[in-house]
Amino acid sequence: MAITNSDVKLFESQRLTDEEDGGGRVTGNEFMDGNVNNLFQDISRIDRTIGDVALRKAFIGISTDNNDIYLVGHLILTEPPKDQIVSVLLFNTDGQADERLDARDRI
Repeated sequence: MAITNSDVKLFESQRLTDEEDGGGRVTGNEFMDGNVNNLFQDISRIDRTIGDVALRKAFIGISTDNNDIYLVGHLILTEPPKDQIVSVLLFNTDGQADERLDARDRI
């Protein structure tokens, strides 16, 4: 049985917050595709006016019942955000347990 696109999942980190300790290790909680605000909160009127940086850590993983090997995985963003004032940056920190402060310093 082969690994299919539907087996590739996005998983939550331990803390989905903008606090310094946001991030952490992977959990078994999967983000459900199509759910609004499942990774980021709504943008407040104040944040739209003065700006804000929201960072979230998420993990890509395979969830399947078979033992097939998944090779040469990668992730790309193919569409810009629908909101024209929102920008997206996707990067890898090479750490399993790092937190928001580590990611912020990397940016």
